[in-house]
Amino acid sequence: MAEFELITAYEALHGFVSRIGHEQVIALDTEASSFHRYKESVCLVQISTREHTFLVDPLAVTDLTDLGDVLVKTHMEVVIHDADYDLRILAKHHGIRVENVFDTLVAAELLNEPEIGLAALLGKYQGIQVDKKFQKADWSKRPLPRPMLDYAAGDTSHLIALRDILKEKLIAADRWSWAEEEFALLTDAPFNLQANDEPPFLRVKGAKRLKPAQLAIFREVHAWRESVAERQDRASFMILGNDVLLSLATEPPSSIADIASRRGVNERMLEKHGQRILAAVSKGQAVPKEQWPRLERAKRWDRDNDYEDRLKRLKMTRDALMLEFDLRPGIVAANQMLSDIARTLPGDLEALASLPNIRRYQVKHFGARLLAQL
Repeated sequence: MAEFELITAYEALHGFVSRIGHEQVIALDTEASSFHRYKESVCLVQISTREHTFLVDPLAVTDLTDLGDVLVKTHMEVVIHDADYDLRILAKHHGIRVENVFDTLVAAELLNEPEIGLAALLGKYQGIQVDKKFQKADWSKRPLPRPMLDYAAGDTSHLIALRDILKEKLIAADRWSWAEEEFALLTDAPFNLQANDEPPFLRVKGAKRLKPAQLAIFREVHAWRESVAERQDRASFMILGNDVLLSLATEPPSSIADIASRRGVNERMLEKHGQRILAAVSKGQAVPKEQWPRLERAKRWDRDNDYEDRLKRLKMTRDALMLEFDLRPGIVAANQMLSDIARTLPGDLEALASLPNIRRYQVKHFGARLLAQL
């Protein structure tokens, strides 16, 4: 169990920042409200040095500018496990940029660890058994009980030691430069997110398989659910699950009893919202055909047997490189990258390096073998 200092006042935050400002490496994690709340927020920030762990409460200390001023320093390496989400929510809600990242999950991927979850890595390399009982807890509640604070402190208290082990293994495998390239990309990613103009109802898994008439119903029941979730500040799936919404669109109910017979519908919700659900279904059914939602068709390529043959050869070469270097498929070349190579036919390594999202280490170590298949 890690000892920690809980920071709930600006004076304490300022003092904490002064104490860690000289550190060369710290560990960081966050706990957010997105699993339980409609309005996402950062509910806790955990930071560990090699000796101490601090828990910052952003619901009490809402202005984290002082912390951001430290995390942007280039001399300080910030160790995070699976950094993408943490970096995005810190950037989105507090404008914080973390400049020098070491992601232990990415390091584990580059080493082709069989299990890359934090619990598995801590168990393998440090003999630590992680209790996951608070993994889906509601971190927006206050006060946070001591067991939850202990759990949160444990998320970062062992990260720096894990980082030391993984870095040593990366250097021994001559893959440290690969890791540096991947880590550098993490810093800019939260600030280069493409705007998603797609309507929210189409982002639900399974929605794009619906027919236009079904989509019209789904759009209405989804809008009803989101309005309730926003008003109650509860995660949308806690109001009504996606599977139930999809079933309302594919098999529209004609009565409250019809809705009640569906798995995932509880009696209390039905008493409160049953009539509104029926009204949303009826509203969707009444949408004229010319106003049904329609999906943009994905670009279709003319069948090209030569392309198919090239792609097949590229995948076979990728599979051989995976075995030779002991790597995951995506580290050698993801399927989309192989497709881009097969279509654009880069003539040399310089042309290959200009493809979107390709890494320098991929060009250097695997590029010639892949181009040979064209």
